[in-house]
Amino acid sequence: MTVLDFLRLTGRSWRTLLIGVAIGLLAAFGYTQVQPHVFTANSSGFVTAGPSEGGFIGGSEAAVAKAQSYLPLITSRPVYEKIAQNPDSGLAEGQTLTGRLTASVAPNSNLIEVQASADSPAAAVALANGALQALADVIIELESQAGGGVSSVTVLPLQDAVAPTSPESPNLRNNLLIGAGIGLILAYVFVFLRKALDVKVRNSKDLASAAGVGSLGRIPKSPQLMGKNRASNDADAIAAESFRRLRTNLRFASVDEEIRSMVITSSNAGEGKSTIATSLAQVLAQSNTPTILIDADLRRPTVASVLGIDGSIGLSEVLSGQVSLEDALTATKTPGLYALPSGRIPPNPSEMLGSEAMRSIIRLLSQDYIVIIDAPPLLPVTDAAILSTRVDGVVLVATAGRTRREDVGAARDMLSQVHGRLLGTVLNMVPPRDTADGYEYRRNRSYYVTANKKGMPVFKSSKGHVDMLEPQPQPQPQAQPQPAKDGPGAISLAPRANPVAPGAGRSAQAQAQPAVQQAPAPATTVNTSDPVDDQMAPTRRSRRGA
Repeated sequence: MTVLDFLRLTGRSWRTLLIGVAIGLLAAFGYTQVQPHVFTANSSGFVTAGPSEGGFIGGSEAAVAKAQSYLPLITSRPVYEKIAQNPDSGLAEGQTLTGRLTASVAPNSNLIEVQASADSPAAAVALANGALQALADVIIELESQAGGGVSSVTVLPLQDAVAPTSPESPNLRNNLLIGAGIGLILAYVFVFLRKALDVKVRNSKDLASAAGVGSLGRIPKSPQLMGKNRASNDADAIAAESFRRLRTNLRFASVDEEIRSMVITSSNAGEGKSTIATSLAQVLAQSNTPTILIDADLRRPTVASVLGIDGSIGLSEVLSGQVSLEDALTATKTPGLYALPSGRIPPNPSEMLGSEAMRSIIRLLSQDYIVIIDAPPLLPVTDAAILSTRVDGVVLVATAGRTRREDVGAARDMLSQVHGRLLGTVLNMVPPRDTADGYEYRRNRSYYVTANKKGMPVFKSSKGHVDMLEPQPQPQPQAQPQPAKDGPGAISLAPRANPVAPGAGRSAQAQAQPAVQQAPAPATTVNTSDPVDDQMAPTRRSRRGA
């Protein structure tokens, strides 16, 4: 890990680190409060050696040597007994002096200092003064016994103890600093351990490593792409630009051949494949590319509800031969985009999607349209794996912070087993602040501009974004189906518009596209009646609209 990686990890985990420091501070504060307070007081005195008339005071070598030799007496039993006998020493009955008294000599002097500790300032002062007096008495007694009743060493009290204003221990400031440091270290340990044990896809590098292919795009997390707003990807300028980038990358995903049909799928459910399939189809249609979106999720279809179209009749009816393909196609609100809903949920989705009829539909539509297929997730069912053999490529969608890397690897292996072609991956719901992938969107947010009603740029995300760099779709005239030239088996696949009110006339169908002549299709998917009869006979949608 480089320094830059460490700084990025710190930036992404700042909440965890802050919580760790806060826990350390609270623990240190609580520990400080439960510890007994200890106050320390100091008293000092001079040690003189020799006759009192000409005694050596100050730096006398004899006095210094005597002072040094009598330091251990401060913890001796005679001194403790003297202190206990002194009523002014502040020693309560039953209290011990072990560890509460120390003595020292100032460097190059005969100044002896006594330090006493107690649970209150007054007790510390009394004990320090009493200990100094007790030490002086014991020294005089010892010198008198050694000198035949005359002591050659005297301890002269110099400074009485002063009441301390704050306890010596516990030290709240030091404890808080230590607690914060320990909390920060433990938080970093947790962050590194979580990173080492993390099995989720966090960024494009993780996804590319797990899938074995490159990334086609990153879709930022946006409220405009959730719930009922999934059909309006242009509500967020940054999200709309990410889909345009995905469209551009798909155009260059294959050098040898053009990608005319593709499956959008994911490892598991709920990773945003339907949203990405719908938005990708919309941006393709907005660039004057005729596009058809097929809802091949015959188990949990969502395309019809997202686009706001009638989904009661669709792919399942076409595959079963109940409805012609031309009648099942529905125009959407986006010019140039047509949808083939899933229709009713059949009892055998895998068999229907793996049929020759499905292969013929994809081959037929991809001749003049870009075909986007919203397929079920790969791991729960085999539908997407079957469809991958019918199209030019597969786009695998994963959600940042949710999809497991091993699931991406399992989805890749499933496609490899059926010889499906994986074009690339799309990382969905990229957090704009918590990951390095989202940094480019946050950094360049001011560049994504929108236009107001007067056509002037507005530097914010608003509905109705117009990309000045992209070709805008132009209204196209209504075209009538032309009689087939290849015999009675040829048909016209001009998608029908949504039903209009009686008497509205042909001018109400503003979204219709030019008719395209196609090759013969299987008998189970399309009607093969005479073209003239097809033009004269009312279709299912015209009958429903009448």
